[in-house]
Order: sequence, then structure tokens, then C-alpha cells
Amino acid sequence: MKKSIIRFSFLSFLLFFFSCQKKDWVPDFKHPTPGNENQSLSHTKKYPAKVAIDWVNLQQSLSKTTPGFGPGPTGRAFSYSGLALYESVLPGMPSFQSYLSKVTGQVYAIDKKKEYYWPASANAAMAEIMRNLFAATSDQNKASIEALETSNYASYQGAAPLDQLEASAAYGRMIAKAVFEWSKSDGFLDPVPLFTMPIGPGYWVPTPPAFAPPVATNWGTFRSFYPGIADKTQPGPPTPYSEIPSSDFYKMANYVYDVSQSLGNEDILLAKTWADIPGNFNGQGHFTNVLTQILGEKNANLETAAYAYAKHGMAIADAAISCFKTKYKYLLIRPVSYIRNVIGKSTWNTVIPTPAHPEYSAAHATISGASQKVLESLFGKNYAFIDHTHDALYGPRSYSSFEDYANQSGWSRVLAGVHYKPSVDVALVAGRKVGEYINSIPLKK
Repeated sequence: MKKSIIRFSFLSFLLFFFSCQKKDWVPDFKHPTPGNENQSLSHTKKYPAKVAIDWVNLQQSLSKTTPGFGPGPTGRAFSYSGLALYESVLPGMPSFQSYLSKVTGQVYAIDKKKEYYWPASANAAMAEIMRNLFAATSDQNKASIEALETSNYASYQGAAPLDQLEASAAYGRMIAKAVFEWSKSDGFLDPVPLFTMPIGPGYWVPTPPAFAPPVATNWGTFRSFYPGIADKTQPGPPTPYSEIPSSDFYKMANYVYDVSQSLGNEDILLAKTWADIPGNFNGQGHFTNVLTQILGEKNANLETAAYAYAKHGMAIADAAISCFKTKYKYLLIRPVSYIRNVIGKSTWNTVIPTPAHPEYSAAHATISGASQKVLESLFGKNYAFIDHTHDALYGPRSYSSFEDYANQSGWSRVLAGVHYKPSVDVALVAGRKVGEYINSIPLKK
């Protein structure tokens, strides 16, 4: 009953604000220079994005070194840390409003008689949410959380009175606890229902080299940030299964094989760049790192960073939910299984290991499509940039636009041999729909 009330409240919230037909918000990236007397001392635009970026960079490290943090949990963690960051500085963002209050029905008020130092609030919120999200991490990682929080807090000592810093930190911790408490109801902590994969032609089977059982079988059932987004963004069914050489399915699989026979060095680099190999890095971390790099290049202020991380985190989390609903609806066989067992290329292999879940649709393409739309809303459609995520391993990668970035991420999975091209094409469309729904959430007043 409680969940139904929350969903009804949030849907009413969306309908009311959509009817207002507000003009799209264009972010103010630069933080003001000292001495700008028109800027309120308590406004988040006064402060640089450094505290947000430092914490997100630490979170990248924690995700890589904490057991169980594969792509899904990593994206989920970024969504809740982004929301905690946003809500922790929201009182200093007068043009914005709370998402958390709308979904929980609670008001998270500040003491209007006090001044707040928003970097201190953000610092405490990010430390608190990470202590909770990464409760199972190593003692060394836990120490790194404490160290960053302590170091940042010490650096604020001369910037604001102690009582202001303490009030700000207390508010940030309170917000993070509320976000974490709400996160418990998304389904992630529920027991995973027993799942039995059907057996027969066209169904997914475990793939080499690990031949692992299917993972994340219930991910498509999780509560999303935009209500019902998985149902709203589902693609149609995949190409009908067939083993006849003249069929569309056979041709689709043979296309993957043909592409694999003419891969150049740049093709392999692209496949490995977006596979985020080696190490326990993954697409959700990579997509988030693209945002972090751009915020740094833009010399963004704290308001822009908080808003950007919140929206982007919601988008990549909801895109994963949408995609995995598709995967476990259609349960489609992977290219490596079809190419080896039907086409007869028994020794054929992929450039990277095939993920342990059904083929249709492509997760990278879905999530990158959602990321594209959020990034376009922040930086514009024709924003060209260089991604330095894997400079040391594979070199920098240049993108002419966010559409180019999403397309290349999707295409990398065909080059890698883990997806059919139509699965990527439909996933990009679905992911972009996810991003558009997230962009429509009325965080702006």
C-alpha cells in the first residue's frame, strides 16, 4: 500500500509539472569569481565542483575493488550517490526542488536561521552514502572514505565558522541516510527468485570461457527512478530465430562472424576500450567517468555537478532496468553459441568474454543511449570531447558528439562479437527513450 501511495504521489508530481511546460534549463557551468557581489554566499554556484568530483573518483576506485560490484551494482550506487549529492546541497539551489521529498513524502528542511556551507554538506553526504553502499568493502577502502571526508572537512576550517560547518555536515549526513533508507525498497536487497532457463533452439546457453549461469535475472523488476520506465521503453521482439542459411537470423549471426574476420587494430582497441578490460571496471563506471571529465574541463560549479550526477545516475540505473527486463523476456542466444554450433565455426571466439546473460538487447547500447540524452541536455548535442578513461591502455578516444559516443559504445559490442547488430540498433533507441524520460523529471522549479 505504501509503495502505491508513493508511486501515485510521484506520478501526480510529474503530471502537474509537465502541464506547466517550463522552458528547458540551461546550466550555468562556471563558478563565480571571488568578489561577485551579486552571488549569494549560500548559493551552490559560489563553489567549484571539486568536492563532488573527488568523491565520484573515489567511488570509481571503490567499485573496482569491492566484491560484487559488477555493472549493475555499480550503476545503482552511482544513482543513489548522485541523488544524495543533489539533495544535500539543494537548499542552496533556489531554482530546483526535491526529488527525494516527492518519492518519500518527507520534508528535509534546513534551519533557515542558520547559514550553511554547501561543500561541507556535500562532503558529509557523500561519505555517509558510500559508507552504506560499500559496507562490504575492505578496511583499506573504508579508511579511504574516512580520510577523504576528514581531509575535506579540515580544508573548510578557514572558509566558514565551525558551527556552520557542523550544521552543514549534519544536514548532509541526514540526507544521505534518508536516500540510503529509500534505496532499500528498490528490490536489490530482496531474495533473487528461482530462475530456470528454458531449453531449446534459440534460447540462451552459458558461454565460453567460464560457461557461467545467467546473472541479474531479476534486475528488470527493480523500482526505477522514473515510474514504469521499463515498460515504457521496451523494444519489440528480436529477429525470429531460425537455423536456415537464407533466414534473417542466420544472416544476422553470420554478419558478426564476417566482421570478426576483418578486424583491424583500431576495431580491437574500440572493443577493448568499451569492455573496460583489464580490471573490475565496467560500462557504468566508464559512462560516469565521461561526465566527470567534462565537468572538470568545464570548470563546473557545485550546482551543475550535483544536478548532472543526479540525472546521469538515474539514467544509467533506469536504462539497466529497462534492458534487463528485455533480456529476460526474450532469452536470446548469444552470437558465440550460434556461430559455433549452427554456422559450424567451432573454434571461433570473441574479442572479449561474453557476459553471462541473454543477448537481446544490448546493455552497453541501452545505457550509452540514456547517457547520451542526459549529456546532451547538459552540454548540447554537438559537444565534441576526448575520453581519457583508458589513455594508458588503449589511448584517448575522440567523439564528435554524444550521439557519436553512444553509437561507438554500441558498435564496440558487435566488433567484440558479443552482440548482433540489430540488438545494438534497437537498444540505442530504447536507451535514448530512457534518457528523455529522465530529462523530463521536473527537478527545475
